[in-house]
Amino acid sequence: MKVTLLSTLVSAFMLLAFPSIGAEPGRGVVEKNGKIYQFANQCYLIYVSESDSYLSKNDKNYALSRGTNSATKFYMRPAALGVYLLFDQDKQYLIAEGSRLHYVSKIKSEMILDIPEKDYLITAAEWELQPTKNVSEFYLRNIKENTWLAKDGLNSDFRLAAAISFRPTKGCAHFPESEVGAAGAVTKTLHDNGMLWGFADAHEHSGANHGFGGKIFHGASFHKLGIEHALADCEKHHGKNGSKDLMGVTYKSGSGNVAPGSFGGNLYNHLVKDEADHLTDGYPTLSEWNTHEAPTHQSLYYKWIERAYLGGMRVMVEYMESTEVVCEAYKKLLPGNSESKSCNEMVHVDHQLIKIRELQDYVDAQSGGPGKGWFRIVYSPEEARDVVRAGKLAVILGIEIENPFNCFVDERENFQRCDDELVRERLNSYYDKGVRALFPSHKFVNAFSSGDGNAGILELGDYLNTGRWRDYVSCEEVPGQYWMKAHGEGEQKSIFSKLATIPGIKTLNGFLSDSDDPAEQALPIYPEAEAHCQRNGFTPLGMSLIEEMMSLGMIIDLGHTPKSALNDIIPVLVANNYPAVHTHGGDQAAVNLINGFASRGLGSACRNEEGGSGLLASFESINDEIDPETGLPQKGLSYDFNGFAYYNRPRFGKLSRCEQSQKDPLEYPFTSFAGDIVFEKLHTGEQVFDFNQFGLANIGLYPDLIEEARRGGASEESLNSLFKTAEAYIRIWERAELEGKQQ
Repeated sequence: MKVTLLSTLVSAFMLLAFPSIGAEPGRGVVEKNGKIYQFANQCYLIYVSESDSYLSKNDKNYALSRGTNSATKFYMRPAALGVYLLFDQDKQYLIAEGSRLHYVSKIKSEMILDIPEKDYLITAAEWELQPTKNVSEFYLRNIKENTWLAKDGLNSDFRLAAAISFRPTKGCAHFPESEVGAAGAVTKTLHDNGMLWGFADAHEHSGANHGFGGKIFHGASFHKLGIEHALADCEKHHGKNGSKDLMGVTYKSGSGNVAPGSFGGNLYNHLVKDEADHLTDGYPTLSEWNTHEAPTHQSLYYKWIERAYLGGMRVMVEYMESTEVVCEAYKKLLPGNSESKSCNEMVHVDHQLIKIRELQDYVDAQSGGPGKGWFRIVYSPEEARDVVRAGKLAVILGIEIENPFNCFVDERENFQRCDDELVRERLNSYYDKGVRALFPSHKFVNAFSSGDGNAGILELGDYLNTGRWRDYVSCEEVPGQYWMKAHGEGEQKSIFSKLATIPGIKTLNGFLSDSDDPAEQALPIYPEAEAHCQRNGFTPLGMSLIEEMMSLGMIIDLGHTPKSALNDIIPVLVANNYPAVHTHGGDQAAVNLINGFASRGLGSACRNEEGGSGLLASFESINDEIDPETGLPQKGLSYDFNGFAYYNRPRFGKLSRCEQSQKDPLEYPFTSFAGDIVFEKLHTGEQVFDFNQFGLANIGLYPDLIEEARRGGASEESLNSLFKTAEAYIRIWERAELEGKQQ
């Protein structure tokens, strides 16, 4: 194909572990001594009984001194399980410098420095506790220097380590962190009829900053050094004044459907002219951290997730995400050190699976030890039920990428061509890693199926992913009654659809192309149509993938399934009595046919003259889609946070887009629908996320969104239906496992 030059032009338009801790011989295994976790987020003096002295601070460093008057007060902030930051009363960190104990006010990490973020930078401020034979005493080791606190400072000889104990005190400095703006404890876990209480968020991406090569989304769901690093200034990724936030340019509409002309102009203004896009300041000001049309900042910080959980979220499906094409485009357009070396999507998936488990461990560390946190990754519906009954959040792991298991349409150098056996092997491997949900298709064509990618710029992405244009036909030519119409397929025509009307274009295309097949031409000349759809659906390999997913009882997500593929799979699901989910909305009739579950964001909160709103209508629609056999909703909520999605704007303030004047703002404080938590406004540093002014700025505003609907007139029945969706989603999973075992 004569497309080398075209390929080059198209690409211009597209966009941890700690070192082994190893306890000393005879010291036992750290994890078996739960005492090392008990000091989390409390204030202590550090006492050395051997010398009857306390760790104290002077003008130059730390040393041991007699008496409590000069003793330093340390806030014990967990960086990981059994590892602490020692934050003193002057808001400085205890660090190791060779054999000397010293202090600093700021710690530099990979989130701030111009280095890759794939792995944590080990800092001199991280201290590991190890148990002694005396259950009330411990050894303190600096991880970076591998030295031990001793009588005379630090020593690399473990035999000289000093046994220390912690004396409770008051007056510690406040460690920087987001408040949750909530008071009370979760008590509501079941409905009166015994069903699980709570709502499911069926589609989120907390690890997005580790996908796409690491340069698109800025900010982490957590960081071992705290919020100042997790939500640091985004200039590193987005450039001065956000001028290099290219994905923000692409997705200003919230869906990627930008006109090629405006996209090209915006891209030029950002790449060449450094045109400002947004303020980059992170914590504590967060001036423009979340925008509603082009969210490229972390919106799932763990304290925000906690607030949503306190407001009734009991199931969250966490999808690992990435797109190789976008990663490669970024590396070409904005070369730098902050992206990962590889753009392979499965490499990114593997890393995100590591980070989501680290997040669970981090929450455990803040909560006092393994298993004590509210964030629980679950691997079976039974385990999910136990977690929700215990009043915690059940987190299900999934994958949403373009080429699952490195199964490409084309043959790739250094990659084995996928066949049934290889797909079975790789699917089972990721099942063993905890993955329970999967998108078999996404935006672009892969070895399993066509994608549902929007017409427009994403057509160019499909070309880069496969080396072929889409095999588009008029949607009327695609047989079958089922049609999710997800992400615009069937509602748009190809940007190339009018090429045939340009004088001389066919002659030019003949010179540039070696084939009459539009998919193989330099410029695809598709037939004119009201809307274009993919001609092909699932491949034989794709159907084998579906069969293997069913045999494992996995959750099949149809959220990006084009019409052609949907009409391949629905009859198979019906024949096997196997449910599936569609977490981008979809054809509710098709979802109901397979006794599945559909979810998406809720409608606009803007109220009309009669007081109605899209938000209220969304709540009522959840209540309208009730399975007559189970009494459970077949429709729920998923906002696709960090997935280039649209979030609810506020009714008031500069971010509002309401056409009519709004009345009756949401009043704070308010009580959760369960009645067990009282919510104030969400404070993160200096930023106050008032729902009236910010709308759904991040997942932490879920309670506010629900209260907005409640105050606006949502019926008690519709609200109750939302809070049955945790039960509904787990039932889908249970049915999938049951039917899978019977195959």
